[in-house]
Amino acid sequence: MNQVAANGTPEGFSGGGRLGVMDAVGMGWRLMMGDFWALWLLGLVFFALAMAAGFVPYGQIVAAPPLTAGLFYALCRRIDAGRCEVSQIFEGFKQRFGQSILAMLPVMLAWLALGIILTPFIFAAFLGGVAAGAAFDSEEVFGITLAVVMGLGYLLFFVLLLVTVVLAWFFVFAALAVWDHPESGWEAAKASVRLVWQNLWSVVGLQLLFVVIGSAATMIGYMTCCAGFLFIIPAMIVWQHAAYVYLYRSWTGQALVQPVVQASPTAGAPGGEGPIPPSDIQPPAGV
Repeated sequence: MNQVAANGTPEGFSGGGRLGVMDAVGMGWRLMMGDFWALWLLGLVFFALAMAAGFVPYGQIVAAPPLTAGLFYALCRRIDAGRCEVSQIFEGFKQRFGQSILAMLPVMLAWLALGIILTPFIFAAFLGGVAAGAAFDSEEVFGITLAVVMGLGYLLFFVLLLVTVVLAWFFVFAALAVWDHPESGWEAAKASVRLVWQNLWSVVGLQLLFVVIGSAATMIGYMTCCAGFLFIIPAMIVWQHAAYVYLYRSWTGQALVQPVVQASPTAGAPGGEGPIPPSDIQPPAGV
């Protein structure tokens, strides 16, 4: 496999200009397919650990951000060095634990608040329906009241879910930006928000595109009696996050493929080498 295909960059791409969403999606796909099993295993470990964290109270708040930072670290290593190791997914815990949690804290708290708000509301709606039915001594009144209140509950859920999802879109680069902003997780969060705001419609298009792809993948998963999910979900995770890396580097003016330089772990970019100005470093010839 040649260097171009291994890095996921299209043939003849010079490294200049600004990537579009479809460019990044295509590059993420080529990167994943160029080393499928290694990257699939990376996605599988990420997914398994994230799911396991969900069974621990507040586990997602503590584990998801550094896991995501570690996933970005490993993908950057795959893009830059041509290889990655599953163990690199723990680099987020080792190098950017506090920063990643702070960077993604607004999103984590939003998801937590969604559950905290809706659980008592739905419980209260059920009790209200029971009380109304008992007051009028009528099963019909109980059914109608319960249906109305539950309907309002689902409407509230949909609105709050939509708000939370849109909020999360503004932080899709936060766990990646922590490698460029080791001094503060808030700086990484603000960098992500600014970048998304500057490219809002491109980010919305990217998210909607992966919603469509994910829906098609879900259908395939069910058609294979759910066994296909074992392959689809990790691959989707890697594909989408690889696209984020390419877009982030392009939109922040960095080189898409960067040399791995040993430096102080406090420097900044993946691996501690610090952000690389595009005027200093360009992708290898032909990339």
